[in-house]
Amino acid sequence: MNQPDSQHYPDIGPHPVTAAATGRLAALGGAGFLVTSVAGDLVIGAFPGPDTPTSQLISFYTAHHAQVLAGGRLLALSGVFFALFGTAVWARIRQAAGNPILAGLAMIGVVLVTMTTLGGAGTFGLLGGIGGQHAITPAALQAWHVLGSSGSLADGASTFMFLLAVAGAGITARALPRPLAWSALALAVLQLLPDQLGFLASLAFLLWAAVAGTVMLITRGTRSPAPVTTRHAPARPQRGSSPAI
Repeated sequence: MNQPDSQHYPDIGPHPVTAAATGRLAALGGAGFLVTSVAGDLVIGAFPGPDTPTSQLISFYTAHHAQVLAGGRLLALSGVFFALFGTAVWARIRQAAGNPILAGLAMIGVVLVTMTTLGGAGTFGLLGGIGGQHAITPAALQAWHVLGSSGSLADGASTFMFLLAVAGAGITARALPRPLAWSALALAVLQLLPDQLGFLASLAFLLWAAVAGTVMLITRGTRSPAPVTTRHAPARPQRGSSPAI
């Protein structure tokens, strides 16, 4: 059976995503990522370190397991918001840069940051769910607590890849404004620093995402130059030639 051709029927073909749509999606995702991440951390509150004795961990989770569970759910929601923000950034890079490598690296970074965020949120949710149960052994509770409180190298590596792709697309192809690109490059380097500096860089990344989403909403992307049209002058008869009859 013959299928309709998109060239003869352009309304049925794929429509390009507009800069306004990606801007709205980026603003929603960036702001939501910041708000839910900060809210999740505030709900969890002061979290014990990985070297906390088991007796203190049992007391902590007995009293605070409900808020740890609620904080884990908020952090999971922040992963969803980042997926929206990252998809909008990827679409902007794909439209403006025209480089499949940069767009591919950006999408890989989006997937990795989303998965690590959801993985960390799942750990907090699990700790909140089992923290108040007496059937859980102290050794098992301590093992899960160390996993949730010590962080992961994958968190910084995934954020580094995403920010590096964004910086490359903004600096080389101007897919994003230069201030956002250079700040993304600086944050990408800071993500690799250990201890408190890396933690502060992760907090700055939350703010950067919210600002980047707002800027993408305002700037509406880069505009392609209008095509140049030239007028062809009518041909004049050469000397000595008679006009055609």
